[in-house]
Amino acid sequence: MADPTKTEKPFNHLKGIIFGIGSDGVINRAEFTEMKLWCQANQGLCEIAPFDEFFSKIKSILDGGTLTSEEIFEMNQVLKKYQKDLSPDKSKDAELHFLQGICYGILADEEINKYELDMLKGWLEPQTSLILKQPFKGMLELINKVMSNNQVSNEEYHELKAYFEKVIAME
Repeated sequence: MADPTKTEKPFNHLKGIIFGIGSDGVINRAEFTEMKLWCQANQGLCEIAPFDEFFSKIKSILDGGTLTSEEIFEMNQVLKKYQKDLSPDKSKDAELHFLQGICYGILADEEINKYELDMLKGWLEPQTSLILKQPFKGMLELINKVMSNNQVSNEEYHELKAYFEKVIAME
């Protein structure tokens, strides 16, 4: 049985990355590369069961060299299957790690668009126990401000990017 203290963060990062890269319906080379980087960074956990099985299934999908919407669906099915073993509870840390993964996924292609922000907002709003705490509250406020004109300007992109990078750096 996996030790959730070792597997929770990478599991939820991947879950968030998949959410982030799939949120606009377009998966490009940079986003595919972000997934490969996750594999490289977490290969050392393959000594832990069932992380080894989980990792193997994710990596086999990525070994095809591209990432389609069908493969994103398949990855989500793998995530659901291993959720109980690799990240058993919905702790604040698990939610922060998921949010960090979303930020990695959204930033992967160096573009932030309204579709990604709509999906992120849709995930943030029902998080009633978290939404009053940082970084969740600040992110929702920033998204609402940016989306007030239904587009992301260059200045707003840089503001969002800086905020997402701060979230990623949080422990």
